[in-house]
Amino acid sequence: MMKRIVLSFLILLVVVSACKEEKPKSPVVLSLSSFHELVHPAYLINPDSIRQYVRVNLSNANDTMAWDSAMVSYYAADSAALFWMKDGVGQYADSLLYWLENSHRHGLNPALFNVSDIRTDLERFRSLQLHEDETINHLLARLEYGLTSSYLFYTCGLKYGFISPVQLLNNQEEDVKKKNDTEKQKEPYPIPLKKCSKEFALEALASLGQNPFAAFRQAQPTSPFYLSMQKELVRLDSIGEAEFEEIPLIGDTLLKVGERHRIIPLIAGRLMQTGELKQQVSGDTLTSVLLEAVNEFRLTNRLSTDNSIGTYTIRYLNRPLAYYKDHLLINLERARWQYKSEKGSKYVIGNIAAFMLQAFNEEVDSILEMRICCGSVRNKTPLLYSKIYYMELNPYWNVPQNIIRKEIIPSYRRDTTYFTRNRMKVYDKNGNRVNPHDIKWAKYTAGVPFTVKQDNKEGNSLGRIIFRFPNPYAVYLHDTPSRWAFNRSNRAVSHGCVRLERALDFAFFLLEKPDELLEDRIRIAMDIAPKSDEGKKLNRSEAYRELKHYSLKEAIPLFLDYQTMYLAADGNLSYCEDIYKYDDPLLEALNKLNHK
Repeated sequence: MMKRIVLSFLILLVVVSACKEEKPKSPVVLSLSSFHELVHPAYLINPDSIRQYVRVNLSNANDTMAWDSAMVSYYAADSAALFWMKDGVGQYADSLLYWLENSHRHGLNPALFNVSDIRTDLERFRSLQLHEDETINHLLARLEYGLTSSYLFYTCGLKYGFISPVQLLNNQEEDVKKKNDTEKQKEPYPIPLKKCSKEFALEALASLGQNPFAAFRQAQPTSPFYLSMQKELVRLDSIGEAEFEEIPLIGDTLLKVGERHRIIPLIAGRLMQTGELKQQVSGDTLTSVLLEAVNEFRLTNRLSTDNSIGTYTIRYLNRPLAYYKDHLLINLERARWQYKSEKGSKYVIGNIAAFMLQAFNEEVDSILEMRICCGSVRNKTPLLYSKIYYMELNPYWNVPQNIIRKEIIPSYRRDTTYFTRNRMKVYDKNGNRVNPHDIKWAKYTAGVPFTVKQDNKEGNSLGRIIFRFPNPYAVYLHDTPSRWAFNRSNRAVSHGCVRLERALDFAFFLLEKPDELLEDRIRIAMDIAPKSDEGKKLNRSEAYRELKHYSLKEAIPLFLDYQTMYLAADGNLSYCEDIYKYDDPLLEALNKLNHK
């Protein structure tokens, strides 16, 4: 009988290699003298005892996470399989440790997952180094508990994120938006998110039981955005801890190709380190090759390309490598968050930090991409989830009270032609039109008992079309006559609404299916020539009634989000400015999580 126990334990300790990709460490082979220890009761393996000790570990943990509850439920059963005993605590454990030890690829510290302690216990088990008064079952229970809890923490975190933005960021903003004279607090991250649940954790345990290697691979995020950031993080890590030599600012000087300056070698050295400059450039003359590398750097930082180099660009070049790594860590975490509301096959995501909007139609695998203008730092565009259900053509603009007080009244007092030039009319509380010259505007420093409405069509601040969706902030997406702002890198210029660069194309995207006649009716309303033969007939008909609004047959999900990295439709990844300063609280939480 004892020989059978010894033989079983020897089989348990057989060296099993993990898959080539995951490069686990090999177990230590026992010496012959070690086998005599196996007859000692402390070395006899008892699965029931292991399960019992795991339960004790769980009761002592006092954790309240979803995966803790799942583990309690799973190990409560007397028949619960021990995940890591199946192969003698061999390749499955080594494979998991491989993934955990490489969690830095996700911007995480492997210490989060107790890798060192688990590795130590694993080596002690393989070399039969038990502590005094410790049995092999104690050690195996600690390994079972440690490996399983780390697996679930890792899997749940990669699926749903390690930081809760709601708890972290809410109530951090002091800016207040006024609507109908009632103050409403803006929340920086009010978009509902999914959370790791007990059900998900139990499913992860089921996957672990079926095929551990597949479970580890399936835990990895697969979105193109996430993978692009991981690739960029690997690239930056390959540079090491390089420090860039400070490039002196040059005031108002603009350097052009062929001109000489002492900072040229410093610029070349900086871009050689980070890879934009592919070949060595000697001397202090700005060459076309170096300017091309500078423009590549500009695009990566969402700056406009140019034929010269000045102080503005040098300030960006002087940013340390840590700035870019922090951006990646922050946005890898954001990319792990999952929207609670389903996107469906057709949805819209506006990235406020990037000043870009992408409208996705997965049925035809297309992305409509355009520049947007968002709220200024003082009038932030709120983050939100809603559904676009309605478009209105040639809208009137009912000017909000805070804009009347803060902008229109001061403008009118400087220029009494303001209302006429901007085609604005004033009405009293009964809806009667009032001559603005008869009003003593100076006495209204708080509430204004008048409304101001701007005429529709040409010159209206909302442009020729507006897209409405329910939200408590009175914001919407709309066209604009102010096209100049789309050429700026920083497009935080609005009062909170989102201005669209390609409003007409966006209207067509929202339609259930292509409809030439309906598209032409929209064009005609916007004073754009129709394209179809039927549309041209409408334009000539005296009986034709212009389209004023259109309700979508199916509302389209809209997410106004904030990410300081941006993956363009062409696959290029770029860094965005943290215009609203939402990154710092998240970076602080991540550094705390990673024990930095």
